[in-house]
Amino acid sequence: MLKTYFTYLLLTLSIFTYGQDVHFSQTDRANHQINPAFIGCYNGDIKVEVNWKDQWRSINSAFRTYGSAFEYSFGKGSFKPKKVFFAAGLHVFRDVTGEVELGNTNIGGTFSTLVKISKSSRLVLGLQADYNRVGINTSNMQWGNQYSGLNFDPSLSNGEGIDFVPFGYEDFSFGLAYWYHNKNRTFQGLSPKNGKIGLSVYHINQPETNYTLINSRLPMRFVFHADAMFTIHNNLFFQPNVNFLFQNNQHEVLVGGIIKHTLKNGSSLTGFKKEWFLSGGLDVRITNILDAFIPKIYIGAENLSLGLSYDINVSRLRTYSNYRGGFEFSLRFINPDNFHHKNPTKRVRSI
Repeated sequence: MLKTYFTYLLLTLSIFTYGQDVHFSQTDRANHQINPAFIGCYNGDIKVEVNWKDQWRSINSAFRTYGSAFEYSFGKGSFKPKKVFFAAGLHVFRDVTGEVELGNTNIGGTFSTLVKISKSSRLVLGLQADYNRVGINTSNMQWGNQYSGLNFDPSLSNGEGIDFVPFGYEDFSFGLAYWYHNKNRTFQGLSPKNGKIGLSVYHINQPETNYTLINSRLPMRFVFHADAMFTIHNNLFFQPNVNFLFQNNQHEVLVGGIIKHTLKNGSSLTGFKKEWFLSGGLDVRITNILDAFIPKIYIGAENLSLGLSYDINVSRLRTYSNYRGGFEFSLRFINPDNFHHKNPTKRVRSI
């Protein structure tokens, strides 16, 4: 009976863990989890991202999250920039926790509208719809009634009368953002080369999540995010970022920045010569306490880049984690638009 109560408690904690939402530390590589309005806020036509995170492996493989996202912007016009263009996105991710592999599979789509305010800025509205499927691997569960007295026999009835049938639910979110992008590669000054700021609300419909005896609604999640890239020198840039997350009685602050060094400059005339860069920095995550330090490194060309980061756990959980939080990997590809370069014989397409 004690083990039965323990199992109920474990499932309850797991469901409430899902209520806090999964997320990646590399926030700039997971726009659909930060703000639906950030979809389309990039200089290009197509963007593809792959993410993978393994968190708290030292504590029985607590969380394993992986997914991918696709974005496509359209309606920009080839020469004269249009006042309005659009972007659509598709994302898929899966999050698994514990030995019983309580898992959440998420499939969603996003649509954003980008309205021109000035030559270098846009106001963006994004809408997102998701479908989530939650399930558990019952073959990994063991009950006291399944012990024959000598060993564990999975063919025996658990005697608990609990049915762990997978369930699904629909989820809706929206976001509002301001995006600034200066295409002048040689520009230096207080004004950023690129930046965005936005507010988003997830789980607007507060979908009901239930399992066994648990019946609860997913609380709305509010996210404020801002980042900008400033030119320090010709080949050196600084990009600070801040991310505030509020959900029910929980909150999280992620703040930090990276330094970007251009190893090889891209061509400002033809666009055929690509930019090579190396970036590195540190983020700090704060919940009710100082939770983690997150060193990051990015390397790649203008169209393709690799991101690596590691969550160094410094909270009271460090007693069990030995400061080991989670390794995160990302891969991003951006296909530049046809008029990204500054060929003097052609008019540059603006955002």
